[in-house]
Amino acid sequence: MTVGGNGGALAGLRVADTATLYAGPFISTLLADHGADVIKIEPPGGDSYRHVPTRMWPLLARNKRSVVADLRSRDGADLLRTLVPDLDVVIVNMPGRLLAEAGLDHGTLHAISPGLIYVHVTGYGMDGPYGLRPGNGTLGEALSGLTHMTGAADGPPMLASVPLGDAVTGYVGAFGVLAACFHRIAHGATGQVIDVNPVDAMLQVTGPVLAQHADGTPPPGRLGSGLAGSVLRGVFSTRDGGWMVISASTPRHLRETAEMCGHREFDAAGLPVGDLVPHVSAWVGQRDRAVVIAAFTARRLPIAPAATAQDVLDDEHLRARASVRYVHTAEHGPVAGPAPAPRIAGGEADLPWRTPGVDEHGDAVRGQARAAGWTEEAGAAAEDACTPG
Repeated sequence: MTVGGNGGALAGLRVADTATLYAGPFISTLLADHGADVIKIEPPGGDSYRHVPTRMWPLLARNKRSVVADLRSRDGADLLRTLVPDLDVVIVNMPGRLLAEAGLDHGTLHAISPGLIYVHVTGYGMDGPYGLRPGNGTLGEALSGLTHMTGAADGPPMLASVPLGDAVTGYVGAFGVLAACFHRIAHGATGQVIDVNPVDAMLQVTGPVLAQHADGTPPPGRLGSGLAGSVLRGVFSTRDGGWMVISASTPRHLRETAEMCGHREFDAAGLPVGDLVPHVSAWVGQRDRAVVIAAFTARRLPIAPAATAQDVLDDEHLRARASVRYVHTAEHGPVAGPAPAPRIAGGEADLPWRTPGVDEHGDAVRGQARAAGWTEEAGAAAEDACTPG
């Protein structure tokens, strides 16, 4: 199995992604963005995200190869087991019971390839009282405490309008893969199980809330756009209908913003006294967006627009850095998506930036498996021995 000459920091890393939905496949997307050779194993008929109107598929399939295999059949499971000796990483998100019945559990695959890194994505983790419950990124946001902290102080908890929990889980999972790779290379470790789930991932985001809270005291509550310990952090409307995000990160930022916006009360340390927000709101509201940005940037004060999707596509900085790239798809044509993050100087991968057709690489991969001893006929004859879920 080869990467195909795409280069990149992860060139040579061989991955089979059997996961569905968002979080699991996004792990392998992040690896593929840096040159890993990712085989996307799709069910018969193709992945369910190929035709959803929100066009999630380009985010989850870019720069991967496609092979169709029914992993709940003996034939499909045999195919994956045959490929395992030539893989570094396998990503799964089927329930543990079904993996065991199909012979795709960690114990079985580890016996075939002791160096295999096995990424198991679940809703709540591989053990614990909730281990068998179905879950997803949204529920991870809720259980981690993020939802409770989101929204107006006098309003109900709110969910983010993007799949934040799934995206964070993807980055945590990709980090786990690379940590296991380093452990294997630097310390001679055998393959490991990466237990990744949205709850553990999102707890990394809500860590500051936990750190604020002391037993026996009321838990921290919603602050609207505020942040505990921050005097000035919010969203402000401009005269021409724009929305600006202002966050004073240092005493200088706070002092100079206050001076510029007409606040007149300062303490002995030169910091503003009293509520600064009304002054900033009034000052910003009397000016157009471009004027506000120019005034803040002239003083090296942090500010950014609350950008819409169109704003992101039009922004001169993001365009100059090619921060948005287009993935070419058969289903939707060119679809905008993010460039790889982080950027690795000198280690960028030369990628096709397209999604594969259904089973586009199936013949090549099945041919490789046959050369390693897999026989489709034998698998089909034994298919009834596998209990479907």
